[in-house]
Amino acid sequence: MTRCLYAMLPVPGEPIEFALSTDKGMSLVSADTVDIDSSDEIVVFVPATEVGCFEVRLPNQGASELRRSAAFALEDDLAVPVEDAHVAIGQPLPDGSRPVHIVDPALMEEWVSILNAAGLKTARLVADASVLPATPIAFDAGPHILFSVGGRRFAVDAQLPDDALRALANKSDAPVIASGDRIARRLGVTEAHLSSLPLLGQLAQWAEDSPPLTDLRQGAFVSRRQAEIRIGAWRPALILAAAAAVAFLSVTALETHSLSRLAAALDSQARATYAAAFPGAAIPANLAAAVRSQNTAPVANRLPFLEATALLYEAIPDDGGITIQSLRYDRATGRLLANLVYPSFGSDADLKNALEANGIAVSLGDSRQQDGQVLGDLTLEAAR
Repeated sequence: MTRCLYAMLPVPGEPIEFALSTDKGMSLVSADTVDIDSSDEIVVFVPATEVGCFEVRLPNQGASELRRSAAFALEDDLAVPVEDAHVAIGQPLPDGSRPVHIVDPALMEEWVSILNAAGLKTARLVADASVLPATPIAFDAGPHILFSVGGRRFAVDAQLPDDALRALANKSDAPVIASGDRIARRLGVTEAHLSSLPLLGQLAQWAEDSPPLTDLRQGAFVSRRQAEIRIGAWRPALILAAAAAVAFLSVTALETHSLSRLAAALDSQARATYAAAFPGAAIPANLAAAVRSQNTAPVANRLPFLEATALLYEAIPDDGGITIQSLRYDRATGRLLANLVYPSFGSDADLKNALEANGIAVSLGDSRQQDGQVLGDLTLEAAR
């Protein structure tokens, strides 16, 4: 019988601990006693602070087309160009949408290297927040906090200020269940739910109870086990496909010559347009990548998220009546957008002056009055 073993991302030099579901419940076992078999399924949890977890409605397409469609559907939610993101697609959910998980390809390479060094070459990589139940919950995972609120599952750094954590929890339509006394105090929740399982055991239990897991190892990062195909079972279909391919190539070969001529003409026109748009610059071999880098070049002096939030909270007077409604950070530009509630008009200018005294650039959005309160937007970024 195939077993499913769960583990956290291995730390080089430290022993690996596994969670195993048995008739007596979830138990933790060491790598020395678990006796891993080649038929065992291994799931390794990675921090969702590094993974964007979304749910998207997608057309019926092949795996590679699905990943491409999902990336462009989420283009506005990503802090990096869609071409630079690794996309993993999960199984369809009851409502017709699919889980879409996005991560930095360089980080995926690092994680796969860690698995290979630990002897877990066929292990699956799963974002820890993706196994959370649908009920609103905030779970203390040590260096980060897992949230399931408002139909979204995500993780945030545990160093995030308490007001920001409460703002995230307030997005839930129902009361949020806190996983422990510490997180309950930070969220201002009166009752806390204490799990009898350690972190790994609780994640493993949720994984056992959740829908099919979304494995990040897709596309270029698929493991050898996942890539195995029974050629014998597919032989008749492959023969038919080969015959169809011969017929198709016979037709398309006639079009190739004319398309090549058209491509040459378009390339010449594109180079002329680039030279006009960027006079004096050398015309690169890859025009698309050069234009994209011109438009999305990162800011040299970006303001880190934790530093930006710390400066904002430090600048808000304790008794000034200013509260934070929401925060949004643009990783590509290093800008922090804060939605604030002020006691009166003009308070935003005072806050702006206090922040600029710390050497950062601040811009104010339009202020408006709603339900007796003054609402306004404020953007922080590194001074140039």
